[in-house]
Amino acid sequence: MKSLTSRLLACAVLALAALPATAAPVLIGNKNVATEKLDGATVKAVFLGKKVAWDGAGRVVLAVLKTGPVADEFLQGSVAMNASTFNNHWRRLAMTGGGTAPKAFESAEDLRKFVAETPGAIGFVDAAAADASVATLTPAS
Repeated sequence: MKSLTSRLLACAVLALAALPATAAPVLIGNKNVATEKLDGATVKAVFLGKKVAWDGAGRVVLAVLKTGPVADEFLQGSVAMNASTFNNHWRRLAMTGGGTAPKAFESAEDLRKFVAETPGAIGFVDAAAADASVATLTPAS
């Protein structure tokens, strides 16, 4: 019996080790957004559609991941919403003429590429997906 328990435990450890590790989400922006002053309130205003223009970088262009743990963690931490509530918020805004819904992406790579190529764009990805093509933005406390 002890041998079976040891084998099951070893299999469980190996299975967990094979799961991909996720890093914390990071805020990324087009390089022309890098000089913007960001704090938590500004990030929230941007992602809720209340801030629609940058001080020096033109129009805000939002990019989000459609689903997944990175999207859930970022949205919960930045706008205190889960993905479903966030999407409903933007549907209401779009239906009332209050804004254009964020560009939604299935993959972090596609989102990163969009942000890199689109002036004024801002989004979030897993830290492992951020690279030198975008500015990694750190909101001030």
